[in-house]
Amino acid sequence: MTLKSILNDIADIIMAKGTTAARKDLTALAAAVRDTQPGAAAALTDWEGSEIARERAFAVIRHEVVRAGQERQFAIVMDLAAFRAVALAA
Repeated sequence: MTLKSILNDIADIIMAKGTTAARKDLTALAAAVRDTQPGAAAALTDWEGSEIARERAFAVIRHEVVRAGQERQFAIVMDLAAFRAVALAA
């Protein structure tokens, strides 16, 4: 699974059901980009904040990730894949 397809899956969930439906994926994504996008990562996981703030944070992160180099993208994919495997097993 490519990073682009993972992000597209998350975006589809957000569009259909809102950010709370993708909470586990967004938490993993925020953790994966916290070093390069700390403000967006914090906003993405601020569950007391507004829906639109989380959606904007996702857009910022998605843009940064798409522009990141292949090595960085691979690291993010591995983080998300590991988190999804743990979430599915639980």
